[in-house]
Amino acid sequence: MNIDDRIERRLGFDAVTGVVADPDAISPVSHPRSPVGRGPDLERLLDALDPAFAGSLPPSMYIYGPKGSGKSAVVKALFDRLAAHGGRRQSIQTSTRAVEPVLPEFAYVDVRHARTRFRLYHDILCTVGGDEVPDHGIGTEELASTLADTVRGPIDVVVALDHTNEPASPDVSTVIDWLSSVSERIVPVCLSREPPAEIDWLPEVTFEFDRYRHHVLVELLTSRVSSGLTRNALTHGQVREVSEWAAGDAHDALSAITGAAWHAERTDATTIAPEDLDAGIEGVPKPCVALGRVLALSESRQRLLYELVRLSESDRKSVNAATESIAATPAVDLSASTVRRILYELADVGLLDRVTVSRSNGKGRPPSRLVPRFPTLVFRELFERR
Repeated sequence: MNIDDRIERRLGFDAVTGVVADPDAISPVSHPRSPVGRGPDLERLLDALDPAFAGSLPPSMYIYGPKGSGKSAVVKALFDRLAAHGGRRQSIQTSTRAVEPVLPEFAYVDVRHARTRFRLYHDILCTVGGDEVPDHGIGTEELASTLADTVRGPIDVVVALDHTNEPASPDVSTVIDWLSSVSERIVPVCLSREPPAEIDWLPEVTFEFDRYRHHVLVELLTSRVSSGLTRNALTHGQVREVSEWAAGDAHDALSAITGAAWHAERTDATTIAPEDLDAGIEGVPKPCVALGRVLALSESRQRLLYELVRLSESDRKSVNAATESIAATPAVDLSASTVRRILYELADVGLLDRVTVSRSNGKGRPPSRLVPRFPTLVFRELFERR
């Protein structure tokens, strides 16, 4: 955030009541236009992309690292900016003549939302095609042909494929096959948490993102808080406390702060009290699943998770109790058996934990209960606001 932005924020603070000034600024599923604390990583990526600025194909890349290490934030911000320059001619003076290489088109695709060939081609074309791409009434092969025609001219395409190799997302080798079947002039940049040895692909360049160091995460959180919360809503000591607890994971840290802010808002507070921060931290399980995975689910499945996290402890004491309570909710038009099946499927992909409940008498098979593995406070607020 520059000085003008900071002044504008302060000029507008008096009109804001409560704690939250800009929800997106502190949201763990939103990325700023200029990520904080990843300058060297950004330079490494630009170095690898350097051939593109001279009219050549850049190398294929694989970017990996743990959740909350800034991979998505950096790559999305970079590709969004590069997309504004894609397809332009760059005048380069040589000793013999002036040449005008054409920059490739750049596209960022989140494969959490592009899990099929159709959706992947569709989302790339929406960025680089220039024309509106229909969602229906067109086949996958027709989209593939249109994409092939797009890159058959003088312009190549560099596409970032984020969140590959997740339980509900296509793996790296699958998306590489989908793209290579269209054209060799589409350069993939894949992002994942898996180390290179665990994937079935040999990229030309590999980058690793480490967890944020404590002081860098403090700087990142301070920047996001200064934009997203009202003045003095969160102290520097509280920011440091969250950073220590998050252990280098920006997603978990932002989830805790956002949860704490909404917890304070519900009591009409103007600052985040220690009990609010405790509630925000308690609302982020360890280990924690990225909230983006939950928000990529269908509306109906998000509804079931929303109803689950709203249940009291007694209604969540077993899977049977939870499913009966959810199925009885007016907003859910499903039978208890269907609700149970879907909840088990969500547990199979890691969004819920099935925890065995001990019995005092020790007789019979002990029941199990479902425990969310994602930030519950933030998810509830986002779902209700939507």
